[in-house]
Amino acid sequence: MKRVLITGASGFIGSNVLKYMLPRTDWEFTAICSWRHKGSPLNVPRDKRVDVVTHDLRGPIPELGHFDYILNLASESHVDRSIQQPVTFVENNIRLMLSVLEYARRSPPDVLLQFSTDEVFGMPGISASEGVCVPSNPYAASKACQEMLAMAYRSTYDVPVVITNSNNVVGPNQDPEKFVPKLIGLIEQNRPVQIHTFGGELGKRFYNPVDNVADALLFILNGFDGHEQCSIPGGVEMDNLEMAILISEILEMQLHYELVEVS
Repeated sequence: MKRVLITGASGFIGSNVLKYMLPRTDWEFTAICSWRHKGSPLNVPRDKRVDVVTHDLRGPIPELGHFDYILNLASESHVDRSIQQPVTFVENNIRLMLSVLEYARRSPPDVLLQFSTDEVFGMPGISASEGVCVPSNPYAASKACQEMLAMAYRSTYDVPVVITNSNNVVGPNQDPEKFVPKLIGLIEQNRPVQIHTFGGELGKRFYNPVDNVADALLFILNGFDGHEQCSIPGGVEMDNLEMAILISEILEMQLHYELVEVS
């Protein structure tokens, strides 16, 4: 039976990954939760194979024993907040990364899976396959920093790190500050939706269902073959207006929107 340390288990992605893996494995999970951010105790599955440890990852992780796998899914992740409060945002993400890496250095797992984002590669037009990091906001920069630290620990201390890069993740219990749940709330309240444009062009995103992400992470862990970085692509690309229209049609409610140019 595998022992798994999972961070971010009270947040959107972490809780959904945990819910997905529990019925598909016999693994035992230790979930580190700080309760400082957007996470909720209601998100964490109540299961005898889940042991919740309250700890702030900005400090060293206490001794919890050896783990076969470490899944680092914890991070501040909202672009707008990273722009408004870059220092605390970036410091948080770097410090938690160091805490996880230091634990893995003391007690090496079979795999340390670092969950990252395609935003480290910058604006559309930069090829992720080229591995070029050109982050365009503090959030993306903090995730790029996490990746660089993970690579450094892999090279210097032989920590078995696998980095994954996913498109925009969507699914149940996503925080209302994110684009899709924000759209749902505005449309349900019959309020106008602002659709941003850049140079007259609508912003576009690939949307990755969270169960697809969870399945990919489980696949990587079950069939780990030494790959150091894996992409987790999402579904079809949609511009922001297309997504707003789709949601309004699903809700069977009228869409009120305005296009706002962003410099």
